[in-house]
Amino acid sequence: MSPEGLLSALPLGLHIMEEAHRILKKTFGFSSFRLQQEAVIHRLLVENENALVLFPTGGGKSLTYQVPALCMEGLTLVISPLIALMKDQVDALVRRGVKAANLDSTLTADRAAWVKGEVLSGAMKILYVAPERLNNESFITMMKRVKISLLAVDESHCISQWGASFRPEYLKIARFAEEMDVERVLCLTATATKGVSDDICKSFYINPVAGVFRTPVYRPNLSFRVEIARTLDEKLDRLIPVLKSRTGPAIVYVTLQKHAQEAADHLRPHGLEPMVYHAGLPPEERERVQYEFMDSEKGIVCATIAFGMGIDKADIRQVIHLHMPKTLENYSQEVGRAGRDGLESTCIMFLSAADIPVLEGFARGDTCARKDLEIWLQEVALRQRAVDGTIDFNHYEQSRLYDIRQNVLNLCYAQLELDYSYIRAVTPFYSIYDITARTPAGWNKVLADNSPIGKAIRNQWTLKGTGHSVDMVLTAQCSKFDRAELAKHVTGWELDGHISCKPSGVRARYMINNPLPTSTDEIKSLADKMFQRMLDREEEAVQKLRQVTHFATNDDCLAHALASYFGDEDAVDGGMCGKCCFCTSGAGLEFNPLAEASPDPRQIQAILGACPERDDPRLLARMAFGITSPRLTAGRWSTSHPLFGSMVSVDFNALVAAFDAECKKAGYAKNAVKTAVKRTYSQASYPARSNYGSSTRGRGGSSKRARGGKY
Repeated sequence: MSPEGLLSALPLGLHIMEEAHRILKKTFGFSSFRLQQEAVIHRLLVENENALVLFPTGGGKSLTYQVPALCMEGLTLVISPLIALMKDQVDALVRRGVKAANLDSTLTADRAAWVKGEVLSGAMKILYVAPERLNNESFITMMKRVKISLLAVDESHCISQWGASFRPEYLKIARFAEEMDVERVLCLTATATKGVSDDICKSFYINPVAGVFRTPVYRPNLSFRVEIARTLDEKLDRLIPVLKSRTGPAIVYVTLQKHAQEAADHLRPHGLEPMVYHAGLPPEERERVQYEFMDSEKGIVCATIAFGMGIDKADIRQVIHLHMPKTLENYSQEVGRAGRDGLESTCIMFLSAADIPVLEGFARGDTCARKDLEIWLQEVALRQRAVDGTIDFNHYEQSRLYDIRQNVLNLCYAQLELDYSYIRAVTPFYSIYDITARTPAGWNKVLADNSPIGKAIRNQWTLKGTGHSVDMVLTAQCSKFDRAELAKHVTGWELDGHISCKPSGVRARYMINNPLPTSTDEIKSLADKMFQRMLDREEEAVQKLRQVTHFATNDDCLAHALASYFGDEDAVDGGMCGKCCFCTSGAGLEFNPLAEASPDPRQIQAILGACPERDDPRLLARMAFGITSPRLTAGRWSTSHPLFGSMVSVDFNALVAAFDAECKKAGYAKNAVKTAVKRTYSQASYPARSNYGSSTRGRGGSSKRARGGKY
């Protein structure tokens, strides 16, 4: 820009920033910005450029888009992965008089309609949605009619396939921003290495120098300690005096849900009253625990990492990791919840050789068998299109059928969409509608509906409890009506007040962008590429786990090592914090849990005797190592089996090699013995459709189902 242009732009820029300060004070009650908040807002409002914000947990990231949202015309759209966190943010904004809302599957039809109306009228200023919403055609249509002044991408590290918390749906956000011609993009995260940061910048055209705003993760009031213990009881016995001496609230993190309860039970007889929190508890119990902890002066909670998102409590004095975290990104985020008020706080991590295999199992667990991937690709490639040109699948059923974990299956579809441009996700639909009468008069009107489509629905519904169940896919197969027409008709009955309707059996839909590979060689080649990507991600996850061990035991200041990992090499003065266990002892810890390289042949034979399958070496290795999968669960060779995890101390790759040798001897044959299982109505085998391609069996699907008899 010329000097003249710079001068002419200056008053406008000053005016905009004055407005930002006014909103900060009037709406949010703060007299001034902190950290680099003002610089970020200047980047968005004055320079009209995209930005990446790397602030630590509790660093005030949300204000960097909430303030600009109120300074601009148009809508600020916020992509956030957590519905609970969205609701908390919306409630806080509404209390401050801001026109904000969230749009998600928990809303009633009336509330969703109101939100959409406010968005289209231009009255809504900030709208929160989950990334999955970008697959919804009606939402995309609505967004095309709206001016999106700012797109804020929370937890943006989820976009990087090499990050610690990758989510496939995040990959589609950059494409959405480009297609919607979004004016500005702001990416936000508390944890991102340089590699992840570079991924984000590349995806959203952010200048990696001028557009990145980073606040060092180093907090001088945090004291890091690492201790080595053999068992959970030993850890807890050491922890008791620490918790008794606490001056404020404490969080005790564990890996598994059962550990949270075990830890709490161990602590209670010693005069401590810990709460328990994990994803397996009922929502109302989780809400109660979170409220009590937030309101406490010295509360203790034993929790999995499910506890933490949205926990903005300034006086947490202790964060304890009874088990080491899976990544340094997780560790940084979790210890970042301590001492936000600036007062001295302690963070303790326990290392135990017995914990390493369990954590490595999480890393190894996402890689499926290559042949299962290939058979899945066959079904996708050969699926007959519906009348609207789409193909659809029940991901839950495919996960069980092909022994591919749900999150991995989602990634596979995302790769077909984004890496290979074969498909594009569109609005999913529900295949099963459970119908119950709302009033006798209304039900009589449903029974008297003699329209061809009404008759078609009644011809196919089956009794279920006090009502009926309709499989829309099967009904579409057996009638001349499209599934969407059938669903619309049932919804009409509901809107007229005649029935109550509960949909289930969600099916993902995809439009075909380019012809999928159909020859055996083409499918094999694609399967090889996708499988190698899985192996690379697995190895990356294992390396991240080893980085945590190296961090905890290396001859280096822990605060300096953590800051350096995130690119802040100069954050700790002189490279020594003076308070971590290395700085106070002058030495790193001796800890070297090596896995056994050679499996015990007797244990190998025991696994082979318990699990008769010989077509998948990884399946047998998973059972031996203790990594569950849909097929292991269906065959009852998983967590309830006494031999599950019996070889957890053996190198996983050595197990795969040993079982591969055994499977080779058997000609990689599947078990011919079928186990009878009761199947629900929705799991029944349907004939192939002539005009609506939704059979759950692609080529190879029926033989796969026969392999274990579990569906």
